[in-house]
Amino acid sequence: MKDYWVLLGAFGSGKSELALNMAIAAAKQGPCTLVDLDVINPYFRTSERGDVLTPAGVELIMPPYALEKIEIMSLSARVYSAFAPGEGSVFFDIGGDHVGSIALGQYKQHFAKIPKENLHVLFILNPMRPTAADLESAYTTLEKIQFVSRLNVTGLVNNANLAGETDCSHLVEGYELVKALSARTGIPVWGTCGLKEVLADFDAYAKEHGLDEQYIGVRKPVTVYMHRSWDKFLTEGL
Repeated sequence: MKDYWVLLGAFGSGKSELALNMAIAAAKQGPCTLVDLDVINPYFRTSERGDVLTPAGVELIMPPYALEKIEIMSLSARVYSAFAPGEGSVFFDIGGDHVGSIALGQYKQHFAKIPKENLHVLFILNPMRPTAADLESAYTTLEKIQFVSRLNVTGLVNNANLAGETDCSHLVEGYELVKALSARTGIPVWGTCGLKEVLADFDAYAKEHGLDEQYIGVRKPVTVYMHRSWDKFLTEGL
């Protein structure tokens, strides 16, 4: 049975970056498919990194006409092939907020057939963004996303960041937010993400200050594949 991972969250939460990192890592263990279901924000989507995904062995399913200087809000029929029997991993990168999550609703009957142990629905949190800046905002966003996606979130992810300006203090702020949201909803914290050096600083802080491991979860170092800083644009383009 395949393992299915659905990444949900607000705009700017880091879903696409995390989806890329998780898919590339999973492809080293077996067959892997990444489904780009973002029909909301064509400026920032996993489909852009086909040049990285294909060599890594990740099959990419993206919206029709994506990256062809024309945008039509439609989904590829190939998405249904991701639910075909087989082995490996399937990752769904969803558009931001509840508006982007609407695209998931039509696949409800397919997700319903997946055993609970094989379906991981992650809510990515970045308190540096307005729609997840505090507990009430994050909770409201979570509730709206669950309602329209017709899926229940199984894990919370601390992905607090300010791109290249990120430091340990941001992950600490994210820790407090996922801890509070977990306590309110009963949803466990799946993990904490960040650049390798930032995660190392956070680990040291967590040990020194006795942070609760259950609200840290899996440490997931990320490599930045989505280039949006001015320096990277000058050297590598979009």
